[in-house]
Amino acid sequence: MWAWPWVGPLPAGRQGVDTVDFMNRPNAYTGLGGLEIPEVVTYSGTTGSEVILGEGTQGPVTVDLDAESPHILVNAPTGKGKSTIARSIAVQRLTLGDLVVVLDRKMHSHMWARPLAPVVHYADTTEQIGSSLVNLGYELQRRNQVIKSGEGLIGPRIVVVFEETNATLTALKVLDKRNTPGGYGALDAFSDLMFMGRAVQIHVVAFAQLASYRSGLTADLLENFGTKALIGSSPQAWKWLAADCGPHRTPSEVRGRAMVCASGKARETQLMLLPEEDATELVLAAIPAQRRARQLVGGNRNALPVVWQGRLTR
Repeated sequence: MWAWPWVGPLPAGRQGVDTVDFMNRPNAYTGLGGLEIPEVVTYSGTTGSEVILGEGTQGPVTVDLDAESPHILVNAPTGKGKSTIARSIAVQRLTLGDLVVVLDRKMHSHMWARPLAPVVHYADTTEQIGSSLVNLGYELQRRNQVIKSGEGLIGPRIVVVFEETNATLTALKVLDKRNTPGGYGALDAFSDLMFMGRAVQIHVVAFAQLASYRSGLTADLLENFGTKALIGSSPQAWKWLAADCGPHRTPSEVRGRAMVCASGKARETQLMLLPEEDATELVLAAIPAQRRARQLVGGNRNALPVVWQGRLTR
């Protein structure tokens, strides 16, 4: 049965329910403290700044981007569902009218998102990713000026989905050295986003196979990830990323299971699944996303990509 009027949190004041799947259906309760999680779980009443990560032993595991954790880190070996988690987070935010910037050197992690310009910007080469980060840094500075002056609007929330953060930061270091010696480069902008993004509603959701200082994620940068989801983590990864959440814990081997570390607590979590084949249509059908797309082209629906034009209802 298809029942996805919304995925993730509802807009503030909107009445209704959220319906989500989980990554290891149909056996969603194995190894999770005996808690039975049905294939479809219904949520309601979430706020406009929340993201649902999945289901824990005591209910939904959520992140409030404003009040709790401005940035999220997902650490997992290859093939363990990093892109699946990224897709569920991105679609939740897009259906609320947010913007998403995808940084993806693999070029194909999120094919579902490519048709969704202008609410999605997709950068898939080192040069494009570097340019996108610098532009985001300038946007952050503009928003800071707006807040300082007290005049105008900062603009919609922006979620940056940063795939393969380890390898990409290493490549950006080389790019900056070549193109912007002594100037404002991609790594400078990334640092600004991590330290100052929260106040202006720019959030980084980073994905890595082993987030460490060797790849540019220094300890001070890692401190800004208020929520970390670890899948199949080694004791070394746990020590580096989640020592504040107690001794090393390994979740069940069930597909889609993670340890979510936040506020000094680790929670075993069954992560949400949003099938790739459904993602694009869910965004196109969401009224807040439609409104945002029209706003970005000055209200001229004919200026939007064709994929939007048949979906616009308001």
